[in-house]
Amino acid sequence: MVDRTYRKGFRLSSLFLVGICVVILAWTAVVPVTDAFRMRELTLNEGWNVGNSQKVTDHLPLYPGTPDWTPVNYPALSFHLAAALQKLTGDYLFTARFLSLASLCLSGVLVGLIVFQTGQSRIAAWLSGLFLVALFCADARSYVGMDDPQMLAQVFFLAGLYAYVKGGRKGWSLELAALLFVLGGNVKHNLIEFPLAVLLDLLFTSPRKALRFAVVGLLLVAASVLLTNWTDGPAFLSNLLAPRAYSHYRAHFIPWLVLKPILLPVVAALFMVFRCWRNPSQRVLALLLLIALPVDVAFSGGNGVWINAMFGSLIAIVLLLGTFWAEFPTLPLGPLKALPVAAVCAIFFLSLAIPMKSDIGWGLGSMRRAMQTSRSEEARYATEVDFLRQQPGPALCMSPLRCYSAGKPYLYDGFNAPRWIALGKLDANVMVDHLRNQDYSAVQMGSTVEGQLPGCHATPQCVLSILLAIQQYYRPAFQDKGCVIYLPIPKVTQEPPVDSHSAMQPTGTARSKG
Repeated sequence: MVDRTYRKGFRLSSLFLVGICVVILAWTAVVPVTDAFRMRELTLNEGWNVGNSQKVTDHLPLYPGTPDWTPVNYPALSFHLAAALQKLTGDYLFTARFLSLASLCLSGVLVGLIVFQTGQSRIAAWLSGLFLVALFCADARSYVGMDDPQMLAQVFFLAGLYAYVKGGRKGWSLELAALLFVLGGNVKHNLIEFPLAVLLDLLFTSPRKALRFAVVGLLLVAASVLLTNWTDGPAFLSNLLAPRAYSHYRAHFIPWLVLKPILLPVVAALFMVFRCWRNPSQRVLALLLLIALPVDVAFSGGNGVWINAMFGSLIAIVLLLGTFWAEFPTLPLGPLKALPVAAVCAIFFLSLAIPMKSDIGWGLGSMRRAMQTSRSEEARYATEVDFLRQQPGPALCMSPLRCYSAGKPYLYDGFNAPRWIALGKLDANVMVDHLRNQDYSAVQMGSTVEGQLPGCHATPQCVLSILLAIQQYYRPAFQDKGCVIYLPIPKVTQEPPVDSHSAMQPTGTARSKG
């Protein structure tokens, strides 16, 4: 029935509409997709993911019983997958970036399938999949093509949701959904709104099936924890659940940053919550948004968490927007119903100019400047890496990707190691001794020690004793925008005088304290 209405509303313009939406998608994707193929650091997290994948290749435990300087607080599956694919490609970084891009596209396919299953409109399904990809490119550009497991994880969670709505709570659909959710949790564990929405939806319809889903899920979680402990080390759960600093300001700022530029889709999605709630086949989509919003807001306050904390909400918004498009001709919207359906869909796609404008701008000039900036950063990155490569021996990098590109081993996690020090799991004096002995041929930082010292007490990733050791035993030898490389201060020894005349001669230069 809905498809017949759609054919009447779109007439012969549906293919033209899809074409226009594809053009808008390409417009939003040019800059982030181009960035994904540049040899530069998109975020600090990339080097961390590369380093952990190298650990898997080198058969090193990700979660050793004795804490080390490269702690891992993510599940292990993404690192194993990247390590396996790297054997085919020979490169960790671009393998993971390609996997991230492919995962975003596959997420769009799954969103379209879910919308078709719940709304029975092919054109709405197509547009929903396209809109998801375009929305991420416009509103979450930094995560498009980034080496991070978030995009891969949401593929599994969306697949689990599709198995649930496709199976209609019958047969083995509950077990399949639970399995896919657990696999997704073994890639990235912050999309818990998906299994929670399914569980609550089952409680409304069949508490017995809800219990079955919960028991199967818990058994699979227990099995995955045991398997991870066996293959990757015994400290998996303690690393995963280690506390982190929390900021109520971030819990307000990040959701507002993500949702403010897309208020039009948000309003449409909230409108559809009430509509979908009354439809048993669509209620899980309403539950997904109602659970995702408070859960994601709560997660946003964690130190080290960025806009990816809101990705569950973004997906729920697009799914509900798809049902809005599918049912638009029958919705109680008053005078708005007079608008052509094609025009309504086009308005939502064109609204993506708002998040683009707040990020890089939507005009050709703004996009050209963004790409020129990216090329300049790629050139600077190459210069920094070349300088690091020239220093013999291991280096200490706060940006692990620079050490990876320079052929240096992964030795220090600038985010988690300070957390472990604050929790008493690591002793900062051990690192201070390494710096005193000048065991590292270079120390790479994002800014100078002097620039970091004033705010060190309020920065969770700052360890004062380590900063002071770098300042005392190393000197800045290379400085660029966002990158400072320190080299050891030469150690000067003095020979004992052999006679009174030689005792009066200078035997060396005193070492600088800077």
